[in-house]
Amino acid sequence: MKTQVLADFIAECIIADNKLEDATTKEAATPEPDLRSTWVLHINGASNAQGSGASLILTNSEGVVTEYVLRFDFKASNNQAKYEALLAGLKMAKELKIDSLKVFTNSQLIMRQVKGEFEARDPIMAIYLQKVKDLPTNLRYFEIFHISRTENARANILFKLAMTITVRWAEHSWSVLSNRASIKMKKYCS
Repeated sequence: MKTQVLADFIAECIIADNKLEDATTKEAATPEPDLRSTWVLHINGASNAQGSGASLILTNSEGVVTEYVLRFDFKASNNQAKYEALLAGLKMAKELKIDSLKVFTNSQLIMRQVKGEFEARDPIMAIYLQKVKDLPTNLRYFEIFHISRTENARANILFKLAMTITVRWAEHSWSVLSNRASIKMKKYCS
Protein backbone atom coordinates (compact mmCIF):
# COMPACT_ATOMS: atom_id res chain seq x y z
CA MET A 1 0.00 0.00 0.00
CA LYS A 2 2.71 2.52 0.95
CA THR A 3 4.67 1.63 -2.17
CA GLN A 4 1.67 2.33 -4.41
CA VAL A 5 1.09 5.73 -2.74
CA LEU A 6 4.75 6.63 -3.30
CA ALA A 7 4.60 5.47 -6.93
CA ASP A 8 1.43 7.54 -7.54
CA PHE A 9 3.06 10.60 -5.93
CA ILE A 10 6.19 10.29 -8.10
CA ALA A 11 4.08 9.81 -11.24
CA GLU A 12 2.05 12.94 -10.42
CA CYS A 13 5.24 14.95 -9.86
CA ILE A 14 6.71 13.86 -13.18
CA ILE A 15 3.48 14.73 -15.03
CA ALA A 16 3.29 18.10 -13.25
CA ASP A 17 6.94 18.83 -14.13
CA ASN A 18 6.30 17.99 -17.79
CA LYS A 19 3.26 20.29 -17.86
CA LEU A 20 5.33 23.07 -16.31
CA GLU A 21 8.07 22.55 -18.91
CA ASP A 22 5.47 22.61 -21.71
CA ALA A 23 3.96 25.84 -20.35
CA THR A 24 7.40 27.43 -20.03
CA THR A 25 8.29 26.40 -23.58
CA LYS A 26 5.02 27.87 -24.90
CA GLU A 27 5.59 31.13 -23.06
CA ALA A 28 9.13 31.34 -24.39
CA ALA A 29 7.83 30.74 -27.93
CA THR A 30 5.52 33.78 -27.70
CA PRO A 31 7.57 36.78 -28.79
CA GLU A 32 7.82 39.56 -26.26
CA PRO A 33 6.78 42.95 -27.62
CA ASP A 34 9.48 45.42 -28.46
CA LEU A 35 8.63 48.02 -25.83
CA ARG A 36 10.51 50.63 -27.84
CA SER A 37 7.81 50.44 -30.51
CA THR A 38 4.77 49.91 -28.26
CA TRP A 39 2.16 52.64 -28.40
CA VAL A 40 -0.06 53.51 -25.43
CA LEU A 41 -3.75 54.36 -25.67
CA HIS A 42 -5.75 55.84 -22.78
CA ILE A 43 -9.50 55.80 -23.35
CA ASN A 44 -12.51 57.18 -21.56
CA GLY A 45 -16.16 57.40 -22.45
CA ALA A 46 -19.18 58.63 -20.57
CA SER A 47 -22.68 59.92 -20.78
CA ASN A 48 -24.05 62.85 -18.83
CA ALA A 49 -26.66 65.62 -19.05
CA GLN A 50 -24.65 67.40 -21.79
CA GLY A 51 -24.51 64.28 -23.98
CA SER A 52 -22.22 61.35 -24.52
CA GLY A 53 -18.77 61.03 -25.94
CA ALA A 54 -15.29 59.68 -25.53
CA SER A 55 -11.68 60.76 -25.33
CA LEU A 56 -8.58 59.02 -26.60
CA ILE A 57 -4.97 59.81 -25.84
CA LEU A 58 -2.54 57.98 -28.10
CA THR A 59 1.17 58.16 -27.26
CA ASN A 60 3.86 56.75 -29.49
CA SER A 61 7.07 55.14 -28.28
CA GLU A 62 8.92 58.47 -28.49
CA GLY A 63 6.41 60.20 -26.22
CA VAL A 64 4.53 62.15 -28.90
CA VAL A 65 0.94 62.55 -27.70
CA THR A 66 -2.17 62.84 -29.86
CA GLU A 67 -5.50 63.62 -28.23
CA TYR A 68 -8.91 63.03 -29.75
CA VAL A 69 -12.42 63.75 -28.58
CA LEU A 70 -15.52 62.04 -29.89
CA ARG A 71 -18.90 63.57 -29.24
CA PHE A 72 -21.85 61.34 -30.00
CA ASP A 73 -25.03 62.54 -31.63
CA PHE A 74 -26.78 59.39 -30.43
CA LYS A 75 -27.80 58.12 -27.03
CA ALA A 76 -25.13 55.95 -25.41
CA SER A 77 -24.59 54.56 -21.92
CA ASN A 78 -21.26 55.00 -20.13
CA ASN A 79 -20.17 51.49 -21.13
CA GLN A 80 -21.25 51.98 -24.75
CA ALA A 81 -19.24 55.20 -24.86
CA LYS A 82 -16.19 53.38 -23.49
CA TYR A 83 -16.52 50.66 -26.14
CA GLU A 84 -16.86 53.38 -28.80
CA ALA A 85 -13.59 54.86 -27.50
CA LEU A 86 -11.87 51.48 -27.67
CA LEU A 87 -13.13 50.83 -31.21
CA ALA A 88 -12.02 54.27 -32.34
CA GLY A 89 -8.59 53.68 -30.82
CA LEU A 90 -8.23 50.30 -32.52
CA LYS A 91 -9.26 51.84 -35.86
CA MET A 92 -6.65 54.58 -35.36
CA ALA A 93 -4.03 51.94 -34.59
CA LYS A 94 -4.90 50.15 -37.81
CA GLU A 95 -4.71 53.33 -39.89
CA LEU A 96 -1.34 54.23 -38.35
CA LYS A 97 -0.09 50.65 -38.91
CA ILE A 98 0.66 50.24 -35.20
CA ASP A 99 1.66 46.66 -34.41
CA SER A 100 2.12 46.89 -30.62
CA LEU A 101 -0.49 48.56 -28.41
CA LYS A 102 -1.23 48.82 -24.69
CA VAL A 103 -4.68 50.16 -23.81
CA PHE A 104 -5.53 51.69 -20.44
CA THR A 105 -9.11 52.22 -19.29
CA ASN A 106 -10.79 52.97 -15.99
CA SER A 107 -13.58 50.55 -16.92
CA GLN A 108 -12.96 47.26 -15.21
CA LEU A 109 -16.00 45.81 -17.01
CA ILE A 110 -14.71 46.61 -20.51
CA MET A 111 -11.20 45.42 -19.67
CA ARG A 112 -12.42 42.11 -18.22
CA GLN A 113 -14.86 41.49 -21.07
CA VAL A 114 -12.14 42.07 -23.68
CA LYS A 115 -9.76 39.78 -21.80
CA GLY A 116 -12.47 37.11 -21.60
CA GLU A 117 -12.62 37.21 -17.81
CA PHE A 118 -16.22 38.51 -17.77
CA GLU A 119 -19.10 37.47 -19.96
CA ALA A 120 -20.99 40.19 -21.84
CA ARG A 121 -24.54 39.42 -20.70
CA ASP A 122 -26.20 42.56 -22.01
CA PRO A 123 -27.04 42.11 -25.72
CA ILE A 124 -25.61 45.51 -26.69
CA MET A 125 -22.39 44.90 -24.75
CA ALA A 126 -22.09 41.49 -26.42
CA ILE A 127 -22.32 43.13 -29.86
CA TYR A 128 -19.70 45.73 -28.91
CA LEU A 129 -17.39 43.01 -27.57
CA GLN A 130 -17.78 40.97 -30.75
CA LYS A 131 -17.06 44.08 -32.84
CA VAL A 132 -13.81 44.60 -30.90
CA LYS A 133 -12.84 40.97 -31.46
CA ASP A 134 -13.76 41.04 -35.16
CA LEU A 135 -12.04 44.32 -35.96
CA PRO A 136 -9.09 43.54 -38.21
CA THR A 137 -5.89 45.15 -37.01
CA ASN A 138 -2.16 45.05 -37.65
CA LEU A 139 -1.50 44.25 -34.01
CA ARG A 140 1.04 41.57 -33.16
CA TYR A 141 0.83 42.62 -29.49
CA PHE A 142 -2.28 43.93 -27.74
CA GLU A 143 -2.99 44.17 -24.05
CA ILE A 144 -5.65 46.05 -22.12
CA PHE A 145 -5.24 47.19 -18.52
CA HIS A 146 -7.53 48.59 -15.86
CA ILE A 147 -6.36 51.77 -14.16
CA SER A 148 -7.98 54.01 -11.57
CA ARG A 149 -9.81 57.20 -12.50
CA THR A 150 -6.98 59.23 -11.04
CA GLU A 151 -4.49 57.39 -13.25
CA ASN A 152 -6.76 58.13 -16.23
CA ALA A 153 -7.24 61.76 -15.17
CA ARG A 154 -5.99 63.29 -18.42
CA ALA A 155 -8.53 61.34 -20.51
CA ASN A 156 -11.26 62.22 -17.99
CA ILE A 157 -10.42 65.93 -18.11
CA LEU A 158 -10.29 65.88 -21.91
CA PHE A 159 -13.75 64.31 -22.01
CA LYS A 160 -15.18 66.86 -19.55
CA LEU A 161 -13.68 69.71 -21.56
CA ALA A 162 -15.22 68.34 -24.73
CA MET A 163 -18.67 68.22 -23.13
CA THR A 164 -18.48 71.92 -22.19
CA ILE A 165 -17.43 73.23 -25.60
CA THR A 166 -20.32 74.66 -27.60
CA VAL A 167 -18.44 75.84 -30.71
CA ARG A 168 -18.78 74.03 -34.00
CA TRP A 169 -16.96 70.70 -33.72
CA ALA A 170 -15.80 70.62 -37.32
CA GLU A 171 -13.46 73.57 -36.62
CA HIS A 172 -11.17 71.40 -34.47
CA SER A 173 -8.93 68.73 -35.95
CA TRP A 174 -8.85 66.92 -32.59
CA SER A 175 -12.59 66.49 -32.38
CA VAL A 176 -15.12 64.36 -34.21
CA LEU A 177 -18.91 64.43 -34.10
CA SER A 178 -20.26 60.94 -34.64
CA ASN A 179 -23.93 60.68 -35.56
CA ARG A 180 -24.21 56.89 -35.29
CA ALA A 181 -22.91 54.09 -33.12
CA SER A 182 -20.32 51.57 -34.28
CA ILE A 183 -22.95 48.86 -33.95
CA LYS A 184 -26.54 48.58 -35.17
CA MET A 185 -28.83 49.05 -32.18
CA LYS A 186 -32.30 49.16 -33.77
CA LYS A 187 -33.26 45.75 -32.36
CA TYR A 188 -32.28 46.70 -28.81
CA CYS A 189 -33.49 50.27 -28.40
CA SER A 190 -37.09 51.19 -27.87
